[in-house]
Amino acid sequence: MCKPVDLNKCISFIKSGFLQKIDNASLSTMVRPTVTISRMTGSGGHTVAANLADYLRMTLPDRGEWAVFDRNLVEKILEEHHLHKRVGDFMKEGHKTMFTDVVEELVGLHPGGWTLLQKTNATILHLAQMGNVILVGRGACVVAAKARNALHVRLVGSLEKRIKWVERTCNVDAKAALQFIKKGDEGRRRYLKDNFDRDVDDPLLYHMVINTDIVSHEEAARMIGNELIRRFKLDRQVKATGSRQSAIQ
Repeated sequence: MCKPVDLNKCISFIKSGFLQKIDNASLSTMVRPTVTISRMTGSGGHTVAANLADYLRMTLPDRGEWAVFDRNLVEKILEEHHLHKRVGDFMKEGHKTMFTDVVEELVGLHPGGWTLLQKTNATILHLAQMGNVILVGRGACVVAAKARNALHVRLVGSLEKRIKWVERTCNVDAKAALQFIKKGDEGRRRYLKDNFDRDVDDPLLYHMVINTDIVSHEEAARMIGNELIRRFKLDRQVKATGSRQSAIQ
């Protein structure tokens, strides 16, 4: 079953001021990484993200909390930019025509699509810069493409296996699962194309592409976590910080 992400935990993570919990001696040397996860619908993106957060907490307990922002990213955007909650209904990854968006803006239903996109991207960049976050979807791999602390991952899988996953996790039949997958994949593809002129299936957008047909969600989380640790030398940083603190004491 897909592991739900606790929104209160994520908001608490932001309000706690993670950076303030790191001593000044460590601020200049410690990298606070970010992982972005792009996924085909039904490939287990939310589950992998939750498992990854757990793995990093257990493997690197001295590096503090890790927060996952996926479906709850909308709530964070609304909070950070003081937008009305009903605006969230217009912020899905799916596609709407420009005509529909313009009409809805004119009648006052919500801010313009371009305004919402800018606010969404600003929030994603803010979270990415804070680090110790896992961002699922919303073009985060493109928005944070130049962030030196980011690792970008794409999860893929066969249609057959993804249908079975959606059937189990959403408790629907194969027909409904197929419709759900087609709608999700098309929405995400057009979100990246319309807003960033990028192809979501372009492997050059990612550091890692993982096939969840042959790699379990738990194993995928470990693979991502281990690559994150290797790439940013996180285990060495923790040891070095501990040594400096001991010397000071």
